[in-house]
Amino acid sequence: MIRNRVVRCLTAIGVVVGMFMTGQAEAQVLDKPVAVVRFESTVNIGQRELRRQVEFIEEQIRQPLTRQHRKEVLEAKIAEILILQAAERDGIEVSRGELQQGIDQQRRSVNRQLNEEQFRRLIEREMDMEWDEYVEEVRQRLIQERYVLESRRDLFENVESPSEREIRRVYEENASEFMNPAMIRFNHVFLDTRNADGSTREARREKAHELWSMIENEEKTFEELMRAADDDTTYSAGDFGYLLRGEYQNLSVLGQDFIDEMFDLDEGDIHGVVESNAGYHIVQVRDRRRARVLDLDDPLFPGQNVTVRNQIENYLMMERQQDLFQRALQEVVEELRAEADITLHEDNLDW
Repeated sequence: MIRNRVVRCLTAIGVVVGMFMTGQAEAQVLDKPVAVVRFESTVNIGQRELRRQVEFIEEQIRQPLTRQHRKEVLEAKIAEILILQAAERDGIEVSRGELQQGIDQQRRSVNRQLNEEQFRRLIEREMDMEWDEYVEEVRQRLIQERYVLESRRDLFENVESPSEREIRRVYEENASEFMNPAMIRFNHVFLDTRNADGSTREARREKAHELWSMIENEEKTFEELMRAADDDTTYSAGDFGYLLRGEYQNLSVLGQDFIDEMFDLDEGDIHGVVESNAGYHIVQVRDRRRARVLDLDDPLFPGQNVTVRNQIENYLMMERQQDLFQRALQEVVEELRAEADITLHEDNLDW
């Protein structure tokens, strides 16, 4: 259904209805009204506002909205106004820390690799809005959520935990999704060549081969070279962590040739000198894992405590909480509408 696609679209960009508050103060007298909401204060919703929102949704889902869907968008806007006014009346607010956490959550849901500046540019480009406007949208959404949660706190106090049967069903229906790619973990002696000029790069290449010759000639062990890095500023050493096959960020930073060479090695191998996009490496492989489907009680990633089971439990709990939130939202809106005076001008839903 289009309605479900609309909801998913709005959720993905982190707004309940959104994009209405911008420009509301600029509404002109000649703008046709689609609704007037009289509650704690009076708000006129104009056709231009609604049309802008409808066109935004249509662009996201690449499908026109029917007149009934336009009315649903309008009803959602009315609900937003009522909740925001009720929240202000009751002194509901969010802190700066909570606001930042909400923004970070949206950024990660879009792309975990994006930093804040990249996310800001994405918002301004894709949503055609200033960053301050977006931040205000997130703040209002968080206030609305808090008001609903506090108004119906009893609904969320005793959410039933998923059963073993439910967990296993989700796992068995989606087993191929719970997969670890091939990965390799290694220690490395590293000489950074990023932002280095030609002569500096050459000097560091020679230094890398000098260090490697010490290992080949048994003058020093790999472990001794790593310890010596504490007192030698010409190179660094440490645990690289797990390098995942197919991960875009690693491909960009290190380069395909380096990654291919790493995955030719086996656990315990010591190898050098290997060049990456970042510099020169001498490596010692600590762990080598093939790609495989994870079992229900396997950790999602080596060294983590979170298992596949934990992830499924969290998913099912979130699903139940979302269902409860929709129920609570509906009850709250019905109560607030009973207190408010709302006039609809449905003829102006046509344009």
